[in-house]
This record gives sequence, C-alpha cells and structure tokens, in this order.
Amino acid sequence: MMTNTTVFMNDLSSSERLLVWCVRRLSGQGDATRGTPGLALPCFRADFAAVIEAFHMAMNRLRAYQRAPVDVAICSATHLTGTENRFLLAATAAQEGREGEVRRMLRPIFVHHHVLSPFAAAITQLGACLAGAGYWLPRRGNMLAASSREPVAQPRQMRAATAQPAPAPHAPQAQPVGAGCLAAMRWHHADMGRAQVMWPSPAAAQTGGL
Repeated sequence: MMTNTTVFMNDLSSSERLLVWCVRRLSGQGDATRGTPGLALPCFRADFAAVIEAFHMAMNRLRAYQRAPVDVAICSATHLTGTENRFLLAATAAQEGREGEVRRMLRPIFVHHHVLSPFAAAITQLGACLAGAGYWLPRRGNMLAASSREPVAQPRQMRAATAQPAPAPHAPQAQPVGAGCLAAMRWHHADMGRAQVMWPSPAAAQTGGL
C-alpha cells in the first residue's frame, strides 16, 4: 500500500505558502506572468521585478524547447502538485547556497538543459528575494522520496528476534517508595515485600539531605 504524502497548504509555514503562491502566479499562462502577482508585494518592487523577468525568460525557454506546461495549480488550490513540491525544495536549497541541489530537484521536470538553467536561476532569485524580506524557508524532509516509498515488511525472523515480551495485563509493578511513606503503606496493609524503599545514603545523611 502506498503512503499518502499529499502536502496541503495548511501544512506549510507562511514563508512556504508565500513561495508556492508566487510560483503559481509567475508560472501561469498568458499575460499574468508579466505583471506583479497582486497588489501587496512580498518584498521590494525592484527586486521582485527581476524575479518576474527571470520567470518570464524561463517560461519562454520552456515553450521553445520542451513545449510542455508547468504542472502548477491555481492560486486557490489547497494541495501542492509534485512540481510545486520540487520548486519548494529547490528554493529551500537555494537559500542555503546548495546550487547543485537546486538543479537536481528541477532536473526531472525540465529535462532540457536550456530550460533547466533559467528555471534554476529564477527559483534561486525568488528564494533570495524572499530571504531578503525575511521569509526564510524551513528545511523539511524529502517529501518527494517519501511519496514513492512503499512500507518495507520486516522479515519474520527479525520480528521474532526483536520482539519484546509483553507484560502481564494486571501484573503489579514494583515502584520506588520514599522512606517517609513507609508507615502509611504499612497502615494500608501494602505488600512491603515488593516495595523498593529509597533510603538516604550515608553521605546525604551527614549533610542533612536526601
């Protein structure tokens, strides 16, 4: 049975949601890629204008060489696509200065090197733009590797070797008891043979402490 690893927008931090929202607007079709994505910009206008230009150039390369649309959802979608997951992981790697990881995350989407390079530059510029405005992306586990991983069945011999004997359901457990409670336990007819009384050590008795 495959593991359900669908990532929802509510599972992301505010910085991650902002990056996904920007990628959705900047990777859309039509004239929306040429304008600013909304009235409230996430950072300085001049910095974001360079990000818009970088995505615009990357989309032109995509249409010229690969001729396949980017698998991004609409802005109101509640869950992330596989491509958006890769953009998010690539942007996180870009903020940490791991350029090789950026290209490795985007290579399965943009197989042509003339398309991969501008998209890697665009997502790197977007990550730097958000970081400059204080929107740092947290490092998460590899959400892509977990999405295609099937649970591994443990061999029967290993289960038998590592299995721990289950305690009896109603077996009394011996618990340490303070010496001050000794008289009260005798008054309640407790089984003193199973009690572990914590007596003060000789060194503690000389100093007056337990």
